[in-house]
Amino acid sequence: MEAVSAFFMQNIVYVYFFYGLAFFALGLVVLLESGRTSEFRFARALRPLAAFGILHGAHEWFEMFQIFAAHQAGSTAGLIEEWIRIISLVASFLLLLAFSTRLLPGAEDNARVAWLQATAMCGLWLAAVGLIYWRKHPGIADLLVAADVLARYSLAIPGSVLAAWVLLRERRDFHARGMSRYGQSLLWAALAFFVYGVVGQAFTRPSLVFPSQIINTAFFLRTFGIPIQLLRGLAAVAIAITLGQALRAFEQEGRVRLGRANKARIEAQAAALEAQERRASEVEALNIQLAATARELAAMVEMSRSLTSTTDRRRLLNEALYQIVHSFERSCCSILFQVRGDGGLELAGEYRRPNAPTPVTLPPLTAVAAQAVTAGQATAAGLDGKVHVLDDGSFADGRTYRTLGLPLQSKGQVFGGLALSSVREDEPLGEAELRLLTAFAGQITTSLENARLYEVVQEREAQLEGLVRQLVSAQEQERGRIARELHDETGQKLTALAMGLAAVDASLGGESSRAQGLVRNLREVADQSITELRNIMADLRPAQLDDLGLVPALRWYVGQYTGRHPDLAVTLSADRLAKRLPPGLETVLFRAAQEALTNIARHARASQVTLELSQDASSVRLIVADNGVGFDVNAPPKYERGSGLGLVGMRERVALVGGTCVIGSEPGGGTRISIELPVK
Repeated sequence: MEAVSAFFMQNIVYVYFFYGLAFFALGLVVLLESGRTSEFRFARALRPLAAFGILHGAHEWFEMFQIFAAHQAGSTAGLIEEWIRIISLVASFLLLLAFSTRLLPGAEDNARVAWLQATAMCGLWLAAVGLIYWRKHPGIADLLVAADVLARYSLAIPGSVLAAWVLLRERRDFHARGMSRYGQSLLWAALAFFVYGVVGQAFTRPSLVFPSQIINTAFFLRTFGIPIQLLRGLAAVAIAITLGQALRAFEQEGRVRLGRANKARIEAQAAALEAQERRASEVEALNIQLAATARELAAMVEMSRSLTSTTDRRRLLNEALYQIVHSFERSCCSILFQVRGDGGLELAGEYRRPNAPTPVTLPPLTAVAAQAVTAGQATAAGLDGKVHVLDDGSFADGRTYRTLGLPLQSKGQVFGGLALSSVREDEPLGEAELRLLTAFAGQITTSLENARLYEVVQEREAQLEGLVRQLVSAQEQERGRIARELHDETGQKLTALAMGLAAVDASLGGESSRAQGLVRNLREVADQSITELRNIMADLRPAQLDDLGLVPALRWYVGQYTGRHPDLAVTLSADRLAKRLPPGLETVLFRAAQEALTNIARHARASQVTLELSQDASSVRLIVADNGVGFDVNAPPKYERGSGLGLVGMRERVALVGGTCVIGSEPGGGTRISIELPVK
């Protein structure tokens, strides 16, 4: 045994090289496998173990070079080299602790816990080194040896034992995934870690730390004849081999996952192909449905266009029947009845597609339409001519018919019936045709109701226009009558009163100055009353308009207007006007000018007003413009209490005689009113 011990001690450098190589190989193997994607918890903790193997192997090689230098040159390691070696040794053991603590239960949720625990163990080691220094007061060399021993006692042994325990726990995960063979390799790796930590690190250098004075590397060499470094190297080789075998589980896991992925991909491709075929069939069915819907919508749009192009009932019915027949891709004919006052049916219209073949047997359209009117529901008939009422609006068992009938209803009252027949036996009518015919019936009902309402509105408008004409005529006549009565009765009496007061004033002379003053005041009141009465008569119906015509009446009114509003400069231009216009037109133009000037005085705050009256062969035009404040013509009118509807009345008067009234204005830009009346 002494010869064996001497052999190993002479070749201790090679032992250290083998020792470091084993751990370095362990680190490389684990590092290469740590990059794999795996579901194992074990795989997510391999990087600290790989770093431990590489750093610990480098430490052993560093120590090998120290021994080699001592044998060859007789030099001893300096303090800095020893501190570097100790720090690398402690760091490698801390990495082993980090690997072990990351596999503890609950540590996966917080990866920082593993490093905190390793840091705590490092603090424990530093405390132990400080305690040795405080109690023993050793030299630096002895303190470094004690630090080496304490690192193995407090870090290497707990880390190795903990690594062995967590590897044994991870075996259950391997067994649960059906990889017991690789779990067995973890068992041997755990045993190798236990031997490396408990046996390999228990025998340290002799130092001040108990029990290294007794159980140390020299004792192991004397007892077993081999250096402890060889045992550690063999344990490292065992760890590298068994862990390498266990890590092959990742390859099998990858193959299993690849198989599952391929299977899932194949299933997904099959499902996608099936879904694609299903979508293709759905798209094809949808395209067919969309094409049918597009045809129906186009037919409904064309029907709507035709029905809205006229309000004449007869033309409307003919257009509707034409569109119904030509909207179906069949040789069809259609008929429409309306209900008479006695409840019977009266033919309103009929249409057959041109060049359509004559049917061999055709159920009478009259019977189908009459049954639809009586039942108030859709009806249908086949080749046998029997009429069936479609209670729910659909065909039983998807059957087809030759003739379809629908009632026409408005506000719950049936006022007619519509029938459609397919001329050919091989072109029956189905639910799609019934749906389109129902839509057509709704459009026809709405259009007929609109036509009826339009006729009512036209009649009411004609009546209203006649009433308005009568009202305006009566208003003008009443104004003229009142003006004449005021002139003939009240005006003459006020004139007589003024003349009597003048005679009384002349007869008094200078006898009584007080009585003469009272009489003069009464004369002034009478004169003012006569003036105001004349103004009222002129506003009601100026005699100049009836006696002299429009232009003299306007000139007279402008003179009166300027007298009442001296701050307004009014200019009247009426050069190209015929001698006289029809009385109705003269009244409209005079009232329009009167209303415009009244509005300017009230609201415009203008200084200049221009009236331009002109006439050509077919029309007469009046333009009233001012330079006032203007207004927004698009804003809704503001009706205040006591205000009239001047512009509205002006437009209505002009519209009654077929003219146009255009009002142009903007805030701050004045107002321009242009009225044009046709002259027949």
